Amino acid sequence: MKPAPHPDRPVLALRLTALGTKMDATLASELFRFINPRFSKAADIVSGVGALNADGRWNLAGAMTLSYTSLAPETAMAEALAQARYYRLPLSKALPRVLVALDLKASRVLDLRKGAVHKALKLSERVIRHGDWRRDNQSGAEAITQAWGFAFAQAGFEAVIVPSAADRNGANVLVYPDNRLPGSHFRVKTTVKWPK
Repeated sequence: MKPAPHPDRPVLALRLTALGTKMDATLASELFRFINPRFSKAADIVSGVGALNADGRWNLAGAMTLSYTSLAPETAMAEALAQARYYRLPLSKALPRVLVALDLKASRVLDLRKGAVHKALKLSERVIRHGDWRRDNQSGAEAITQAWGFAFAQAGFEAVIVPSAADRNGANVLVYPDNRLPGSHFRVKTTVKWPK
C-alpha cells in the first residue's frame, strides 16, 4: 500500500515560498556514500533513481530523484547500517557495501543545521533526527520528513544539508539531481573498478 501524501504538504510549500532565496547557500564539497556493489556504476550512484524504487527518510518511492550522501565517511557508514539496526537484523544483512567519494558543487543549497532555517520553516531538529518515517509508512501515511523532501524538490533546491539521524555528530546532504543549475555538478570522484 502506497502511503497517502502528508496533509501538511501545501503548508510546507507555502513556508518555502515565503522563505524564497534569502537562506540559500552554496556548497562545494566532497561527499561520501556507501553503496550496494550492484549499483556501483558512476551513473547509477549520482542519478538519484534509487529513490524512485525505495522509501527513505526524505522521500517516498517514485516521488522524485534523490541521492542520499554524507559529509563524512563515518556518517555514510552509519546511514548504510541504519535499516538493519532499526529492524534488529544482523549487520551482515546490510553488507557488502562500497565506499565512494563524490564531488558536489551547487549554488542553491538549504542548510537545516542552522537555527534560523529551523525557525523560519518551523522544522525542529527533533523531527529531523527522531521522526519514525518507517512506522508512519507502515501505518499508511507519508512521514513529515518525506513531505519536506518533496517540498524541497518542488522548490528547486539542488541540495539540502540535514542532521543525520544515524550519527548524532554527522550531517547528510540530500542531492536533487533533476534540480541541478548551470555551473553546478554532481559526480563520482573515483570510479569503482572491479577486478576481472
